Amino acid sequence: MAATIYIPGLIAVSVKSGAGQWQFLGYCRDGVQIREHLRVRPIYGDEGGGPDGIPVDYSYLGEYHEVRTELYKYDGNVLTQIAKRIPNTNKDRTKIWEPGWMMKSGGDYFQLKLATEFRFVQGIEGFQRIYHVALPLGPIEYPLGPKEMVVLLDWTCIPDASGQLFSVPT
Repeated sequence: MAATIYIPGLIAVSVKSGAGQWQFLGYCRDGVQIREHLRVRPIYGDEGGGPDGIPVDYSYLGEYHEVRTELYKYDGNVLTQIAKRIPNTNKDRTKIWEPGWMMKSGGDYFQLKLATEFRFVQGIEGFQRIYHVALPLGPIEYPLGPKEMVVLLDWTCIPDASGQLFSVPT
């Protein structure tokens, strides 16, 4: 395939918790930003000059992704559920929960779907990705005032119990 310009187009951001249905969250102001973090540990040995030399190999320790969504158009009810941080409980939004709460193993996480939304042209393949464990761990930022409210959500996406980080629907 020749080098070409790729424009994913308008990305629809949706979330789901537990066995619920997908809920449309919104659209971003300047696209969705994905940062893929590879975790490795260097292995030093005499072949590379010892502990002060260059690594002779790397030990793979896993991977996680950070997804940044800067929403200018969103569903307020869905955003309120995300702001609770723990979707499968009836926690009051104005209170915190008990320290030590396990979010992933307790099933208190979201699934995050990013998909190109075609409005005018059909039959073109777009970007699609579903993160199976997505946690809104970063600060949730939003301005208040006379301009439009832009909500910044940072998601940390980690592998599910089977080790799958994300899937690409076909």
